Amino acid sequence: MNILYATCFLDVSGVTRLNYDILARLAGKNNIYVCETASDGRLTSKLENHFRDSFGEPFKLFRYPLPDRYRRFLEYLDSNAIDLVFNTHSLWVYEHIAKLKKDRSNLKVVDSLHVLEPYCFRGGYPDISANRYVHPFIDKSIVISEHLLSYIKRSYSVDPGKFIIIRNGVDTTRFKKDSALKGIFRNELGVPANFPLIGYIGRFSRQKRPDVFLDVAKHLLRKLGEVYFYMAGDGDLLDKSKRLADSLGISDRVSFVAPRDDIHIVLNSTDMLVLTSSYEGAPLTILEALATDVPVVASDVGAISEYVGTPYVVQRQGRGAEVDQFAEAILRVLNDNYPSIFDREIFSLDYVADSYARVFYDTAVRSSTTQ
Repeated sequence: MNILYATCFLDVSGVTRLNYDILARLAGKNNIYVCETASDGRLTSKLENHFRDSFGEPFKLFRYPLPDRYRRFLEYLDSNAIDLVFNTHSLWVYEHIAKLKKDRSNLKVVDSLHVLEPYCFRGGYPDISANRYVHPFIDKSIVISEHLLSYIKRSYSVDPGKFIIIRNGVDTTRFKKDSALKGIFRNELGVPANFPLIGYIGRFSRQKRPDVFLDVAKHLLRKLGEVYFYMAGDGDLLDKSKRLADSLGISDRVSFVAPRDDIHIVLNSTDMLVLTSSYEGAPLTILEALATDVPVVASDVGAISEYVGTPYVVQRQGRGAEVDQFAEAILRVLNDNYPSIFDREIFSLDYVADSYARVFYDTAVRSSTTQ
């Protein structure tokens, strides 16, 4: 099968990383092509290099003049005999899907829906996919949670048979509890063995609210005393976060760590992961932590409670009350052994990739032979 992965641009988000891992596993039995329909104006990312090395040079549709793009896209589909377009976050594909399906009636389109984002930030793609001008032309929609599917069904008149839930997955052969790795990152930071080590892994952005994490750290230091924190990542709010840690008087207990490729080692030294996001789908970071047997306390947004369980989530509320609730939840989880709902089989990348492969095959091959 010839599959075209269409996306806005190859950013460094968890969704793009997950799609790369899925497509890499499908490449042995399928031909994978990549199309970027927009540009974020940044330099080539490491992740884009992975796509290029694995699947060849991406087709950068945005480099053509607007009036030529549709014709160029059709030519690309035809020259590569594309059977199925797998769309994630390409507004251009959604805008042209009715015409595409009219001009190429045998072409199949599957999209993946991850998160309800505020429109001012990036998309609101479930709202675009499910509306009456787009939904009739999509053959199948993959959604990552019951939470998201429930929203779509409540909000739009859709064909329930077009939706399938496939939850996000991680490499469970890499992310696992490993006693040989337990003290490496802790020793790197110089954290005593008896201090709980609490982590933040992600972008320093408004969405992730690193300032809330630092307020929670301040609160916990007053209660526990012997506790240490790290914040791993980069982003627009990194320098502001460092200044905030200084002003809160906790910079001696918070380490800022640059992005790194050995997060499985970091997590093996971590006693708890905390996510303070204002909105999410189901971030891969929480699955990586759970696969490493690290409990997660997070904002109750998106599908997080569905993935980690309700004892571990904190309701969005006023800033002061929310910080208090985060601190209480962290203390409760540190002291009590709540059972994990993490299932290593259904959250494994191999299982997830196999599930995507079945959807693609059933949509592009089986449905064509039965017509």
